[in-house]
Amino acid sequence: MNNRIARSVLEGNHKRLIDQYKANLADVCALQSTLNDEILLHVTQELALSDADHTWAKEWISDTATIFRFLRHHRFIRSFALEAMHTTLIWRLNALRLFALPSVLLHCLPPPICDPLGRPLVFLQLSELLTCGQTMMDKLLISLDRLRIHLRSLNTLNNEYANREIILQCVFVIDLEGLSIQSVNLKMLTWFMKEVVPRYPGMLGAVFFLNYSWTYAMTWSIAKCLLPNSAVAQVFFPSRGELLQYCSASALPSNYGGALSPLHLVEDPLNLDDQKNCASVSSREWCMPAPNIGLPETPRRQPSSVSIPPRSSLNPFFGYPAVASFSRPHTVQQGRRRKRDLLSTLSVLLWRKWGARIILLLYFLIAVSLTRKRVRRVAQRMLGVALPSGSTLP
Repeated sequence: MNNRIARSVLEGNHKRLIDQYKANLADVCALQSTLNDEILLHVTQELALSDADHTWAKEWISDTATIFRFLRHHRFIRSFALEAMHTTLIWRLNALRLFALPSVLLHCLPPPICDPLGRPLVFLQLSELLTCGQTMMDKLLISLDRLRIHLRSLNTLNNEYANREIILQCVFVIDLEGLSIQSVNLKMLTWFMKEVVPRYPGMLGAVFFLNYSWTYAMTWSIAKCLLPNSAVAQVFFPSRGELLQYCSASALPSNYGGALSPLHLVEDPLNLDDQKNCASVSSREWCMPAPNIGLPETPRRQPSSVSIPPRSSLNPFFGYPAVASFSRPHTVQQGRRRKRDLLSTLSVLLWRKWGARIILLLYFLIAVSLTRKRVRRVAQRMLGVALPSGSTLP
């Protein structure tokens, strides 16, 4: 395990991230223009957005750091990033419901407390997250969205000072105390990788696991084989002394070896009673996903149109996405025309026509290969002499 915090590695990753942001800022601005001028206009018509929802969507689009993280997550391929942001925007407007505010799951230390690279420190008790179900999923989504807005508010303050860098990530300090391997909820981990990471990509600059035992060594040795090297380089298992050496006592709560008050007494900008960091976003109330928490549900918005799959028999533009309108029957509008949609459709049609024959041909070639090898072995036994490597049987 990475027991020591490699400060040089973290500094190199941070510098590379800032350089990537500066080099791709023009593409980020271009994506924001496309989202505002085209995608949001289409989504507004499709979902019949209210003024509050429209303002809330524009706030997310105007978050430059978020747009950059999406672009970086998709290897700076603009078309892939744009499609992912389109999907996420619709998810935020459709899958989220209006509810009373729950308590958040993360605990972020207030500014100006940060790590040596200027990133906020966020604490998480992992046993609380993995031992519960839907309620904890809801709290995690709310916490991550508040963390995103907190990062944006910090960048807004930094804009007043020309020499300050943009804050793109934060540092997570995850406490493993009270967590056993048997209590780990695999369903929660799967949900996190499939649902959370694609919608909140690239927010973690480093992850420090504390209060770990030897049983986590084998688990980590298996997990790191499945993760990319860039992710493995961000995960550390330091002792409290090593964490204190990296962050200094003035940046850590007393129950983690620092000079601050205990964590539960330290102000949390993600969970302020007056929600100052949320009020500046829009008049739209804070929301959380699907119910299962016993609170009254806001009626769902009825969409004004429905998407037709590209290869549906009902799609007149076969191979390309289309949208059918509920308000205007028999009206179908063609979606974006992309080369990869055409290539995908041609591949599907080719396989439908020739797939069975291709499989039979592969079976035949495998049978011939196995037969030749068997005949060769039999011939070698009968002759008692190995045939030359390049020779063939008559």
